[in-house]
Amino acid sequence: MNPLRVSPLLPFLSGAVAFSEPVGFASLEAYGQKGTQGGGELPAVIVHNAIELQREVERLDLKDKSARDQSPRVVRLAGDIDLGELANEKPGRELLKVGSIQPRPHTTIEGPPGGATLRHGIIDLKGTHDVIVRNLRFRDLWENDPTGEYDQMGWDYVRIANSGKTQSHHLWIDHCDFGKVYDGQLDVVHGSDLVTISWCRFAGDPDHPQKKGLLFGHSSSANAVAADRGYLNVTIEHCWFKDLGSRSPRLRTGNVHFVNNLVESVESATISVSGGATWVDHCIYRNCKVASTWSHADDSIEKNRAGRLKITNSLRQPEAKGSPTDFIDSPGPFAFNKPAAWTWEDLGKLPYPVKCDPVDGLEPQLKTRTGPQP
Repeated sequence: MNPLRVSPLLPFLSGAVAFSEPVGFASLEAYGQKGTQGGGELPAVIVHNAIELQREVERLDLKDKSARDQSPRVVRLAGDIDLGELANEKPGRELLKVGSIQPRPHTTIEGPPGGATLRHGIIDLKGTHDVIVRNLRFRDLWENDPTGEYDQMGWDYVRIANSGKTQSHHLWIDHCDFGKVYDGQLDVVHGSDLVTISWCRFAGDPDHPQKKGLLFGHSSSANAVAADRGYLNVTIEHCWFKDLGSRSPRLRTGNVHFVNNLVESVESATISVSGGATWVDHCIYRNCKVASTWSHADDSIEKNRAGRLKITNSLRQPEAKGSPTDFIDSPGPFAFNKPAAWTWEDLGKLPYPVKCDPVDGLEPQLKTRTGPQP
């Protein structure tokens, strides 16, 4: 297993961008799956519009439905695609055509060198596994909500959830760029597991921040916490968060390794509650009112909904007053939560090798290498 450090991008062949191996939780062997491989090294199927993209990722060309989950495929966008053409999601007041696709297992969805943009739509990773999404930009899934709550539409650019009793697991989101969206930029909920998010950019606008970033665990209710217990294991590495209201990320119940990330101008950044355990490792926070916390709002220690937080080798740069090292760990010894479906020998340590980049020099590489690559 490779250490947790992404190597520079390799030269691409035949118009395809060559990426490194998945790292973190998505690299683990579990659920009968040896890491995350997506469509592997199969020749890419090139798609030009939403209809073609849906057909290929959902295997609609295969009449035998049982074969759809056993047919690996690499699907590459020829250029930008408007998912609104599908119009299979609830419309809004301004956005009248919103579409979604539901990739089957063993799928890679990728943009060409330089990336491609998906507009007006959602990648719905629902009850699937072994899927890679990379080199894409997500745009134009936002409309103004006069209430300011943004809870009428369930529009997330990428949502990872179960389908009945079928859980999603082994999912890798890599080198993607997430713009403003009505609800959340990326959600991992309903007992999903073994997810890695790497080299991605999550941003709003300086004058109009994105309200919600990344949410892991859809609710703090007793039923939701029970359903998620032992799941929601997520690695976030080498990502850049900028101009967000909150959720960089917000974790309930599960485990997050948050490593080598830059978080700028986020009101309430890294939140770990409802028993969730988050390790902030070699990260930079700048101009964040709440950089990190294990007790927050309705999920507070006073209401017995606190989480756990460990911060190592990280830097906080306040806008005005304060020390660069005024992070506060949660009280007591730190340990991750025990997984429900695979073995983790020592919950005080990560279940995969780690080699972090030092904080000094981290920012320039994140600002040039996050998002789609040439």
